[in-house]
Amino acid sequence: MNAWVLAGVVGLAALAVGLTLRALRRERRQREASEEETRLLQRSLEDERAARRTQEAWLGGLAGASGGPLLVVDRDLRLLQANAAARERFVDAADGVTLIAFSQSLALEDLAREALGQAGEVERAIEILDRPYNARALASGDVIAIALEDRAELRRLTRARQDLVANLSHELRTPLASLQVLAETLASPLGADPAVARDLAGRVLDEVQALNQMTQEMLDLTAIESGRQVARLVPVALREIVAEAVARLDQMAKRKEVRLQAEVGAAVRVLADRDQAVRALQNVVHNGVKFAAAGGVVKLTASEEVDGEHILLDVSDDGPGIAPADLDRIFERFYRADQARGTPGTGLGLAITRHILQAHGGEVWAGNQPPPAPGAVIHLRFLKG
Repeated sequence: MNAWVLAGVVGLAALAVGLTLRALRRERRQREASEEETRLLQRSLEDERAARRTQEAWLGGLAGASGGPLLVVDRDLRLLQANAAARERFVDAADGVTLIAFSQSLALEDLAREALGQAGEVERAIEILDRPYNARALASGDVIAIALEDRAELRRLTRARQDLVANLSHELRTPLASLQVLAETLASPLGADPAVARDLAGRVLDEVQALNQMTQEMLDLTAIESGRQVARLVPVALREIVAEAVARLDQMAKRKEVRLQAEVGAAVRVLADRDQAVRALQNVVHNGVKFAAAGGVVKLTASEEVDGEHILLDVSDDGPGIAPADLDRIFERFYRADQARGTPGTGLGLAITRHILQAHGGEVWAGNQPPPAPGAVIHLRFLKG
């Protein structure tokens, strides 16, 4: 073969091989690029699915964990989720309704927009439908979670405690001033008269007992709120509980010329923590003596209820009775007794009695004597022992 022809053939073969190799390399690069693009797309989809699962778990956890109202909305402020507390408090509407239509609150909508604009957390005190809340809005991605903490009860308790401090200051000032006057009178020449001295000593005892009652009520309240007051129930004769409570108030009743009359059978037994039951009953009898008419009577009567499982102890007086609107309220903490029955006090005694009776598996409620008889009746229900 001619050398030139052979060289041409070899050159063409080399060129073909080169072109083939370049084509193969280009095809491999395209395949690798396509595979990398596929991997990136898969990774993006997996990341998106993981983020969605995380978000759904986050939203579900928030909705389930919050004890108060909790809402989750999208960036257009349309409802995605609402827990049971939110649906109970606001309109029970379908998902997708706007936040303002659901909550009727422009302030809540402004809070959500602010959190979305900051892509973070915003917290503020707001009012919704004339009710105070501490609101927290947290923006995460395209959603905003809004948690509401009802502050109405806290506001009520704060005011009640402020009133209590003011009332206690007044209540303490009165007996302390009386004690000072009585002590000064006893130290004066008038105190040398035995009759005057006995009268003054009786009044001193009245004021000291009032101070003791306030102190015991505050100690009982502290024990209740700290969870340290635990009832240890054992069968005990109700007559023993009644006798001890009456004995503690006997002198106070005599000085008011009020008779304490107990009608409790010796065989009547209840399940009770004796010390706590005595304090509960003492609070009720103390109220009865305070409000009974001079020369009147406070009667304690026990009976077995028809279910055969409970004992009912009624404590009645012949005072002015209780206004119908106040029959339930007198058992509220810090409720002023003078609002209900015309005599000042801490407003804790009957609230403590209710707590003790509930811890005993019983209950306490108030009523009035059947007309035309005057006076109130406090009913205490114990489990039969």
